[in-house]
Amino acid sequence: MKENQLKIIFAAVMVLLAVFSKIGRDIPEKNNLQEAMRNSSFYAANNLGVTRPDVNLKKTAPHMESGTALTSQFQESIPYRKNWEISEPDLKIKAGIAKDLTTGTEFYILNPYDRWPIASLTKLMTAIIAIEEVGINKKTIISEYAVNSEGVAGNLKAGEQYSVSDLLKTMLAVSSNDAAVAIAEFYGTENFIEKMRLKASALNMFQTSFSDTTGLSFLNQSNIEDLIKLIQYIYKNHPSVFGITAQKKVRIFEESGRIEKELLNINFFASSRTDFLGGKTGFIEESGSNLISLFRHEGHDILIIVLGTNDRFGQTDLLYNWVKEAYGF
Repeated sequence: MKENQLKIIFAAVMVLLAVFSKIGRDIPEKNNLQEAMRNSSFYAANNLGVTRPDVNLKKTAPHMESGTALTSQFQESIPYRKNWEISEPDLKIKAGIAKDLTTGTEFYILNPYDRWPIASLTKLMTAIIAIEEVGINKKTIISEYAVNSEGVAGNLKAGEQYSVSDLLKTMLAVSSNDAAVAIAEFYGTENFIEKMRLKASALNMFQTSFSDTTGLSFLNQSNIEDLIKLIQYIYKNHPSVFGITAQKKVRIFEESGRIEKELLNINFFASSRTDFLGGKTGFIEESGSNLISLFRHEGHDILIIVLGTNDRFGQTDLLYNWVKEAYGF
């Protein structure tokens, strides 16, 4: 009996020695891996909100035995924090975000779940429904009701005839309420608004509401999280929408009088920046100024959204410049 107990004790001791020996071997390997990760751009970016590291991880997996190679590979694909001495900008906004649409990296985010009146940012959803449900080649006559909408942007007149395509240009470049109302009237206003709501639901924009096609109502509300879903959908499926908003000026053609008109984009970035890919302005008293902007920087498409500010272009500039100074691409 005693001999059996001694055998059991001896076997247990040998097992323990083997375990401790393995742990001893693993510790330096683990430390080396941790050091490589700390020195890599993946480690820095993953702690700053990269939402799709799996794509890049698969790309760089064969090089993971080398810390230097790992760093090089990730720096080619994921933005990394290169300057920690530059603190986040002190923005005067209600909510906002700076995000790399190319990799999914979030550089800055403030109050992403707070609902806010979106004003003419509404017209981005109006554009989607116009393209997908109405058809851009359809022709519509401008009604007196459309012309009586608040604002005179686009200088449309009752009785004029335009293609939906040209009304889209007018709505997006100069934020014409008349054009938004005219498109919806052609389709049937209530049906059009219902399509906007259904599209929001399909995109899982559950904190978004629409009561008109223009954004004049403060009941048109959303939040940063939902607006990102909307923008990513347009970015992937209807890039021409942003293309229109990036143009310094657009031309539209009035069919009945055979007259071509030229409209200057009201977005300051469209005429002042070569890296501007497009966006949308929005303002009503209840919301203050809102702005969605897309920029191309070092091969990456950077989305900036600011809501509820008195200086939408200035605040966007501050945030975008901070991203460029604080991160490497």
